[in-house]
Amino acid sequence: MKNIVKYSIYFFIGIVLFGACTPEKYELGDIDIAPAQIVEGVSYKIEHDASNPNIIYLTSLVDAKYTPLWEHPQGRSQDKKVTLRIPFPGEYKVKFGVETRGGIVYGEPATFKVEDMYAEFISDETWTLLAGGAGEEKTWYLDLDQNGLSRVFKGPLYFYGTGDWWGNVNQQGKPLNSDSWLWDPTWKENTWLMPAGDYGEMTFNLKGGANVIVNHNMLGRKQKGSFMIDTDKKTIRMVDATPLHGKPQDGIVVDWGDVRIMSLNENTMQLAVLRDPVLSQEGAAMLTYNFISKAYRESLESSD
Repeated sequence: MKNIVKYSIYFFIGIVLFGACTPEKYELGDIDIAPAQIVEGVSYKIEHDASNPNIIYLTSLVDAKYTPLWEHPQGRSQDKKVTLRIPFPGEYKVKFGVETRGGIVYGEPATFKVEDMYAEFISDETWTLLAGGAGEEKTWYLDLDQNGLSRVFKGPLYFYGTGDWWGNVNQQGKPLNSDSWLWDPTWKENTWLMPAGDYGEMTFNLKGGANVIVNHNMLGRKQKGSFMIDTDKKTIRMVDATPLHGKPQDGIVVDWGDVRIMSLNENTMQLAVLRDPVLSQEGAAMLTYNFISKAYRESLESSD
């Protein structure tokens, strides 16, 4: 009997040790939906509002076990249903995908048209502060010049947590998540952020559409694109153009067109983009660029 007990104990210990030494295997699972299945009318639908065709509804039709992924004219979303308010006529793209246990799968982009302008959608103060209002334009400069002077901010670039946005920065809401912090370095003590120089200008206008022209002097390129504001989330979607920025950050951002408005008034503006933790090897953060308007900079220069 003692031998039976002894051998049973040895057998149990062996099983435990074998289990402890066996490497664990983690499998994501199979991708059970193909890109060819992610098409409009099958996996999602695009609908215009019956009474106001400038309102567009994007609705996921896939099973609830999938997380819907939208890329649309006003940004990105993971909601089952998204409502867009498009003020200007034109043809717009929507890209839809799903997150499965095996990975992310996107279908080919679909398009929809908006026939007429709806001025009420640009009546929000955000449009006027950014671009000067309907039929107008407004030019912005990065708050750093060739002499290393930052006129308003401590420097041209601040760092916020991924949870920070307009709401908590302006004390009007809570952070989006627990990753909320701020590092606002003084440029003269941190010149490695970006060199002093003439970074060019960035002009938003509302002349027949929402247009943006960016002259990247320090990067040697000029861009002409479009933009769309989500006035509730205080975000901008920029297409074919990027905010003015420094060369050190040029290749370490997840999506230069996915922009958060951190602060905005008549004279100053802060626009943030997400730093890629892999490309930067520094962790995720909201790279926040500090701008001053052309009119304000000129008034400061004249008073020097």
